[in-house]
Amino acid sequence: MKKKLLACALTAAFCGHAAAQSNVTVYGVMDLGYSYRDADGQGSTSSIDSGISGGSRLGFRGSEDLGNGMKVNFRLETGVEADRGIAAQGERAFGRAAWVSLSGGFGELRVGRQNALGYDWFGGTVSPWGTNFLQANPKTVFGYDAVAERVDNAVFYYSPNLSGFQLAAGYSTRREGQETLENDNDQSVFSAGLSYANGPLKLALTYDQRNVSDLAEGPGTDDVKNIALGGSYDFGALKVHAGFGQLKNVGFDKSAQTEKAWLIGASMPIGKAGELMATYQTASEDLNVNAYGTRFDDDVKGISVVYSHKLSKRTKLYAYASQYNDSVLDAAKDKLGDSTEFALGINHSF
Repeated sequence: MKKKLLACALTAAFCGHAAAQSNVTVYGVMDLGYSYRDADGQGSTSSIDSGISGGSRLGFRGSEDLGNGMKVNFRLETGVEADRGIAAQGERAFGRAAWVSLSGGFGELRVGRQNALGYDWFGGTVSPWGTNFLQANPKTVFGYDAVAERVDNAVFYYSPNLSGFQLAAGYSTRREGQETLENDNDQSVFSAGLSYANGPLKLALTYDQRNVSDLAEGPGTDDVKNIALGGSYDFGALKVHAGFGQLKNVGFDKSAQTEKAWLIGASMPIGKAGELMATYQTASEDLNVNAYGTRFDDDVKGISVVYSHKLSKRTKLYAYASQYNDSVLDAAKDKLGDSTEFALGINHSF
């Protein structure tokens, strides 16, 4: 009996020590709602959808304290299409994130599948709702998505925060999939960014480049390049957002016209639990493929409005409406048409 008690005491002591040195957190988001879309030439669709206001996901994150200010960190995160209960990234087990890092006074060095900086820093800063809400997503007009949202086979460095400033840069040996022999068929990606956050002001400047593979390189090809600058300022009663982006060499085509995009937005609190948000986005020249796989024409423009209402710290209801002009091809009439969206839903994080 005494041996059993001693064993239990030793086990408890060991577990307590281990818990103090490392930790693992299971987290996630469940976002489900009703959406309606009416697009010229495509008809209308009513559906129950996952990930309208934020991608549904399941994740694991943790860290181990190595002492002297050094830590090992990791994240594994998979997307979930909660309306059907399937993985959101096809065969990928952890399509949203799969990386390990070493951090300390020098900053952080991450290795694995992770976010490119145009998507993470610019897209997450320039819009009141980040990279969410269907066609109201900044990637509808901004070109960072033509380079990459997330990259495989990547190494990124994040500097320490220096008086509000942070630098980051990363390189992916192949944007998606396993590297090939001699790397001849690999589209590598370079991503860099500078962010600033101090009180009510947030700014992000990012540069992303997707390099043409050696096998595809030729006289008429060039690397896809996107630069973007955006930010927000919180006045208290009103928060304003603005951003500008420029995309070159779409489809690795050196002769492709440069695409320019702009966004202005605002958000304001409504009572203690509500928030009203809106954006206006516009872009010139041929645009990127949006969430529905269609291609825009010249000078697409759209306005979107979102109302979010918190039921608790982890649960909110939302309503969304959006109208974009000249955003889809009406094949029956051989002309470009408009797209209207509406959605109601609930977002719960755990």
